[in-house]
Amino acid sequence: MSIPVPAMNEYGFRHDIKKCKRAIIPVGSLEQHGAHLPVSTDALIAEYLAHQVAASVGAFVLPVIAYGVSFEHMPMFQVSVRKSTLSSLVRDACASLAGNGIKDITILNGHHGNIKALQNIGRKKGVSVRVVHYWRFMEQELGHAGDAETSLILAIAPELVHMDRAKAGSKKPDREAFAKIADKPGSFVKITGNGVWGDPREASAEKGRQLIQQISAKIAKAVLES
Repeated sequence: MSIPVPAMNEYGFRHDIKKCKRAIIPVGSLEQHGAHLPVSTDALIAEYLAHQVAASVGAFVLPVIAYGVSFEHMPMFQVSVRKSTLSSLVRDACASLAGNGIKDITILNGHHGNIKALQNIGRKKGVSVRVVHYWRFMEQELGHAGDAETSLILAIAPELVHMDRAKAGSKKPDREAFAKIADKPGSFVKITGNGVWGDPREASAEKGRQLIQQISAKIAKAVLES
């Protein structure tokens, strides 16, 4: 059962909450993803996975929070909020859900830069709140606008992908070096050269469908077992 909250009215919510006490809040970002992917890539993936997981565990799906912490992509395109802003927004949303009778909340994160903002989200007594970063449920490295993300969007919204513009990263990133400067504005471009981590030309919709199945199944298992 996947229940998109925006489509419901008060009666429908009160009726369904008697049998459904779970909710998922997808969180993404608005930032460059190379010349071939939409700037909403992280939000699109997080929202789609949220619905896949919800169908397996029975959950309400909240509207995606599309703004994240993406200052590392400057001076390339990004629309960012501060860590404290994102943290407060998610915390307040969780408190409201708890006040409406939700007992189990999953924050499904689609952007690496949001990790610190989503740490230590306040918990209310009697309510379980977990944060999952979807790429940690993959068997391959995520990268950025590379093979994995491009495959996922090819499976989710192929009309938004321009494979004729796809280019591999112009530098081979050093993950350890990037970890030391990841929070600094402009750090991502410095490490990757053109803002792409990986080679999107290796992507396919079939790979994307396999990744979606793998990720959503593992997240659903984690939700049900925790």
